[in-house]
Amino acid sequence: MNRLTSLALVSSLSLVALSGCAELGNQAPQYNLTGTEWQVRDLNGMDVTAELPGSIGQAVGTLNFGDDGRVHGRAFCNGFHGGYLLKGDQLETTGMASTMMLCTPAQMEREQAMLDILGNGQRIEFGPNGELVIHAEDGRTLTAR
Repeated sequence: MNRLTSLALVSSLSLVALSGCAELGNQAPQYNLTGTEWQVRDLNGMDVTAELPGSIGQAVGTLNFGDDGRVHGRAFCNGFHGGYLLKGDQLETTGMASTMMLCTPAQMEREQAMLDILGNGQRIEFGPNGELVIHAEDGRTLTAR
């Protein structure tokens, strides 16, 4: 191999190595579903962070996904729990159950929407700022941070 061919080969390999590094640097950050208490912020495009007048107890929605395949949290009024299975970005929930306290109509409306979206969740994704988005089979979404 002559000197010119060797120089061209080394240059080509350097460009390949550099382009591989650039691709690694542009990868989206990885987020972990478990080990975080997710606060529900949005239900199908509606901001649910505002305090509800006359709320009974703490009117927030939370999600906690365990490493053991269990999910639990608070659904704006009642506590809930169940199982989940995640394969890639495909989500399946099973055996969902909740307590049965009666709360204000606004709390109950948010609770029903949250539990319905979670119970019919098919896919999850992480947004650019690390928010968790659960997509139901009918297109509705639940967003938590």
